[in-house]
Amino acid sequence: MSAADLDAVEPALEDGAMARTAVRLDAGGGLTSGVWECEAFTWDAGPDGYPVDETCVIIEGVVEFRYPDGAVETYGPGEAFAIRKGTPLVWHQDGPVRKFFVIREA
Repeated sequence: MSAADLDAVEPALEDGAMARTAVRLDAGGGLTSGVWECEAFTWDAGPDGYPVDETCVIIEGVVEFRYPDGAVETYGPGEAFAIRKGTPLVWHQDGPVRKFFVIREA
């Protein structure tokens, strides 16, 4: 898996920002992994919270999670995090972010 895999993917509008996703593994049953990048944006997971279980490693950029209780977590290059399905948060990034991800949708 290489971040360069994104070079062959056309950007698409995702939650109001231009993003590219290169899926490298689709194991079925809602399990996927790949590389994702997106320009600056802010996204609120809403009342149902984060839609999937996801584990990520930031390759480039910085992402910030803002929680309803006022807590904030920030992750940058080389740092990993996991988000449980249903977690209420606001995903915020001031600039471009590139991440490796593993998602479980079930």
